[in-house]
Amino acid sequence: MQHFRMLCFVLSLVAACATPTPSTSGSADADGDTTPVDRRGSRYCEVLVGMISNTSVHIDVYSTEGLNDCPDAAWSQIDTTALKAQFAADLVILNGPRYWILDSLAGSTLQDTAVKQLGGIEMRKAGAIDLPSADVVAMSTPYLQHTIQRNSEFHFWPNQLVYELVDSAGNAYDMQSYSVQKQAIALADLANLATKLTLPNGWSFRTRMLTAELVLTANHGAATVVQDDLGNTYSLVQ
Repeated sequence: MQHFRMLCFVLSLVAACATPTPSTSGSADADGDTTPVDRRGSRYCEVLVGMISNTSVHIDVYSTEGLNDCPDAAWSQIDTTALKAQFAADLVILNGPRYWILDSLAGSTLQDTAVKQLGGIEMRKAGAIDLPSADVVAMSTPYLQHTIQRNSEFHFWPNQLVYELVDSAGNAYDMQSYSVQKQAIALADLANLATKLTLPNGWSFRTRMLTAELVLTANHGAATVVQDDLGNTYSLVQ
């Protein structure tokens, strides 16, 4: 049971860090629209549908992004046992609600545009992840760096606040989304998030007002991400 709980934590972490499958054009937004969409503060949920083998875990990530804001009444009633039967899956994990902190997302697209009903909520397949089973234990620790394959760009607009973790080596990680699964947090609470976090020695949390647009890109398709102990997700500022 402990191994299963750890696996659930890791898969929800990886899905929250990942983004939809990269677009070949590199210019489309996640819903296929080339016009930047203001995502800051928008709410979404994910359902992770997983298949386990001896050496790896394959997970399909279904998201409400671009369809709805994951209504509480429907989300709270989702039956994961029924979804396991629907997909003939080994496990189903609910990841959310989450809220975007980035302002726009470019260079990504949905893996499958077909709309499916998952527990009464419309979702689409945003992407798929394959994780070696041997990596599960190593990825289960908050504030540990992880490498995620990603070609999308995260845009933070001028005159917006960003929320940053700074590690003991001085590297900064900007929050891309926050979670309300472990603790109720609102956008207005993020400036004081340091009082709620259990930061490692040498780490700090800060806010900063942008004077110019900040664009976070992956290094040759690989992005470095961390999660804090509340499930909020950050990307390394390259």
